[in-house]
Amino acid sequence: MKIFEVSLLTLIVLMVTNVSHAFQDCELTPEQESVLHFSYSYGEPHNVGYTMAAIAMQESDLGRYLINISDPSGGVWHLTVDKAVNRLGWEHTPFNYNRAIQLLVDDIHFAADIALDTVLWWHNYHEGDWFKTWSSYNGGFKGNPKYAHQIAEHIETIKQCKWVGK
Repeated sequence: MKIFEVSLLTLIVLMVTNVSHAFQDCELTPEQESVLHFSYSYGEPHNVGYTMAAIAMQESDLGRYLINISDPSGGVWHLTVDKAVNRLGWEHTPFNYNRAIQLLVDDIHFAADIALDTVLWWHNYHEGDWFKTWSSYNGGFKGNPKYAHQIAEHIETIKQCKWVGK
């Protein structure tokens, strides 16, 4: 059992490491490119295009990993299931949580609406401070500075790779 635990831990570390370095070569699969462009386009009318795309990069590797059972969260922007249930006005039950996670995965527009509202709410709350906005997207009121730095790095990658505005 210990061998399996070590192997699983090693695999997870390698996956996380690969995700953080996967975008440095400026190559995306067609599916990732589609998610990136959708994310950017969805946020751009609200001046959060780069933020939406960077969050999609960080949270789901641009659509490759759509569910995180530890949160639980789902969709391109890994929104928590309770946030989706609240948005839908549903009762908080295990069955409705299952329905909501499915909807976050299946309906990119539904997930994008919640992600966009979340980013805009935090941006307003933090009076336009992007670093605090990104930090709170992941860490709530406590924040997560490491996450904010990762989002800033992803935005820089998007710009350097010229993935949008071609």
